[in-house]
Amino acid sequence: MVPEAQSLIAELDTALSNASDSRHSTILRRVTDLFLGNSERFSGNHVALFDDVIVRLIEKTEHSALIELSNRLAPVGNAPENVVVRLSHDHDIAVSGPVLEKSNVLTDQILADIAKTKGQQHLAAIAGRARIGETVTDILVERGNSEVACKVTGNQGARFSEPGFVNLVKRAKKDSALAAAVDFIELPVNVIVRLSHDDDIAISGPILEKSDVLTNETLAEVAKAKGQKHLAAIAGRAQIGESVTDILADRGNSEVACKMVGNEGAQAGCAGRLER
Repeated sequence: MVPEAQSLIAELDTALSNASDSRHSTILRRVTDLFLGNSERFSGNHVALFDDVIVRLIEKTEHSALIELSNRLAPVGNAPENVVVRLSHDHDIAVSGPVLEKSNVLTDQILADIAKTKGQQHLAAIAGRARIGETVTDILVERGNSEVACKVTGNQGARFSEPGFVNLVKRAKKDSALAAAVDFIELPVNVIVRLSHDDDIAISGPILEKSDVLTNETLAEVAKAKGQKHLAAIAGRAQIGESVTDILADRGNSEVACKMVGNEGAQAGCAGRLER
């Protein structure tokens, strides 16, 4: 901070030391007006000065003034960083909500820290952001309630990692509202492949039986490694390649064999074994 700014801050601290909360709020509003009226023209140093001033003001100001400040700064691209971060951590969602949902000043790291420690209202606010990185999305899916999970699922600006998608689908099996939301998103192929290997047949079964994106190679891997329920799911596919059919015939129990015999879409070069 330049000497002139340091002197100004010192004078402000002295002037505010005995001021009432309402006086703080009045000054805060005027300083905010000054910043917003010229924010696009301010340099980084100017913004940093406003940051120092406003941070001092909000330490002793009326609660309603904090709510107002959050709403006014939330859409501003170069809003004072420390002020926005301070507001985003406030326990009252009326204060933190606007910046959590709209401020581009907040980094993924800050959002992730908040998502890990705050309650569902804060998570819901983050889930409504125009853009959400994978790290933050994964935390929302992991910690969020049904409302939060549905909100982030329906957010086209939310990016999901592969583990995040997998977790989402698994949660949807136990949450009808979330299942409905998941139905409207297109899962990446790598996620579908990963889910097809899941030990829980409630997760992998429908994919093994119906998904068109699974290759014969993937189906063969599952058929070689998994149990009879997985094999039975594969045996119910509309089309099954010969290499996969051979594995099912070699490894499958009588239920799988019967299912294969009755499947007209199974390409079998091993009919004799299937009729054992």
